[in-house]
Amino acid sequence: MMTQIGIASGDILNLIDQKKRPVSLEEVRSHLNNAEGLTDMGIGWLVREGHVHMVNNGGRKYLCSC
Repeated sequence: MMTQIGIASGDILNLIDQKKRPVSLEEVRSHLNNAEGLTDMGIGWLVREGHVHMVNNGGRKYLCSC
């Protein structure tokens, strides 16, 4: 399971780097097309470790590497 979370986390970071802008949680989930729980665990790990930040804009949540 830890390996799958690590892969999902890497995919999330790659998506943010490709887009070069904050990415909404909905966009991350649809792009990765993983089970929602796995994607959310990857997001949580990245936020906890300080690799990404969650920002709120207009009632929607975004991830950025800023």
